[in-house]
Amino acid sequence: MIDYERVIADLRALIAIDSTNPGRLESECAAWIEQRLTGLGLEVTRHPVQPGRDNLVVTVRGHRADLPRFVLVSHMDTVPVGAGWTRPPFGGVIEDGLLYGRGACDMKAGLALTIGLLEALVRTGTTPASDVVAIYTVDEEAPGMLGAHQLVEDGLLRADDQILAPEPTGMRLRIAQMGLRWLTLTVTGAMAHAGRAHLGVNAVHVTVQILGELETTFAAMPFDDPVLGRARFTTGVISGGVATNVVPAECRAELDLRIVPPLLPEDTVRIVDQVATTVIARYPGAGFSIEPLGARRPPVRAADDSVIVRGLRASYRRLTGHLPEIGGADGHEAYTDSAMIAALTGSSSSTVLGPGATDQAHTADEYVPLADVELGAGLMWDLVGHWAELAAEQGFAAVGRMDT
Repeated sequence: MIDYERVIADLRALIAIDSTNPGRLESECAAWIEQRLTGLGLEVTRHPVQPGRDNLVVTVRGHRADLPRFVLVSHMDTVPVGAGWTRPPFGGVIEDGLLYGRGACDMKAGLALTIGLLEALVRTGTTPASDVVAIYTVDEEAPGMLGAHQLVEDGLLRADDQILAPEPTGMRLRIAQMGLRWLTLTVTGAMAHAGRAHLGVNAVHVTVQILGELETTFAAMPFDDPVLGRARFTTGVISGGVATNVVPAECRAELDLRIVPPLLPEDTVRIVDQVATTVIARYPGAGFSIEPLGARRPPVRAADDSVIVRGLRASYRRLTGHLPEIGGADGHEAYTDSAMIAALTGSSSSTVLGPGATDQAHTADEYVPLADVELGAGLMWDLVGHWAELAAEQGFAAVGRMDT
């Protein structure tokens, strides 16, 4: 069994390490993980992504080479601390069954569970049915998701790998994930004295009109996925102007567009272009441009009959007496390394389930319920214990698809 108390101790140690992105980044966290796992006698390999930023891979060998591997993917970076905390963000404070700190749920709790699983296998002398592979990535919280891209480019995944990212889902099964496209919209106008504003073209005013039309357009879209819900739009950053008494000649907005099937990332560019073109026509002298920001992220879904999905459901039922919930408030709006791997490879055996709720991720006083961590520990151990029978139920060639 996984040592729950040791998992909590590891989690608090991980929270104490500043691995914010942008910020201190992952090197200190990676060094801690490497030391912790090599101390168990495991071999940790480093795979460079950028100078000073390495993905880590460690494998506990199984006794059946013909079975699909159980691959756990965890990212080491967190978002910046930000303002509004009432508890120390790197303190790992425990109050009323909740453990607080930056990264507590996103996703150092899930990461600590993977370490706990590896340690349990070593401590008990258990040889799993198939290889258990733990991967620790960099840059998941950034637009480019460089760690996941490098992981695929390095050929570290296999076609039949069963992939789980123990990201925060409130212990729901995130079988599908929304697509995501970030775009930078730049609107140009003409500078003028504010007292003679009619002689200029106010780029900020034009941008605001475009953003309002985009909000209306997305709200009216007819697509309503049974798991993912409806498409969503928000503006995360907007900047423009040089002085209060000057008509601004340029305005820049960073757009966050969350999409559901049948929409693809390319459709977001088309939609923004159409809306901007319509609005710009009402403002002679204005112009605009659209640039992609970060990686292309289409909607993805794991197969219901994949080993990982069936296994998670079966283990969850054995431990709780009921199946895990799917859909609703499970954080499927967040795009994880699991989703990026599926998008890059075509895998239908890559999913997400983990401790903590996405509603608490990226917030002040971020926390993870200790009960989620305890359930996660039981779930991982049970899943590994039943791996051979899960794979045998359908044959190894049909456990999933990955086009490389």
